[in-house]
Amino acid sequence: MSARALGLVLASLLLTGCIGAITVAQPTPEPPPPPVPPRFKAEAAPELVASPVAGCQAAPALDPNLYYCAADEHWYLFAMNRWYLAFAWDGNWFPVARGELPEALAEITPKTKQETTKTREERLEELERKLEKLDEEEQTP
Repeated sequence: MSARALGLVLASLLLTGCIGAITVAQPTPEPPPPPVPPRFKAEAAPELVASPVAGCQAAPALDPNLYYCAADEHWYLFAMNRWYLAFAWDGNWFPVARGELPEALAEITPKTKQETTKTREERLEELERKLEKLDEEEQTP
């Protein structure tokens, strides 16, 4: 093999190794931001009706989980298993922590699966109580 051919082989091996290293070293893409509800679109602001939430009115024409709280003049929407806040009824939505919600809205927030799931011990205790109750019912004539 000539020196030129050997040089070409070495150069191609070197290039292949560099390209392989470049493709392996690419950074992983960042995950997309969490989704937020779309803005409402309508000619005029929705009609507000009384709601069971103290200090807030509902706008069921747009969404059954849309509330306007007059005390802080904000709109709140429960969507995608969390609360969002907007400053205008047709504004952009911003995720809100539970501590930042008006107290009345925090009270109507549905429990997450993690909050409602009983531990194994709690389920066993509940079954034990049911069995004791059944035994008492069988023993009494």
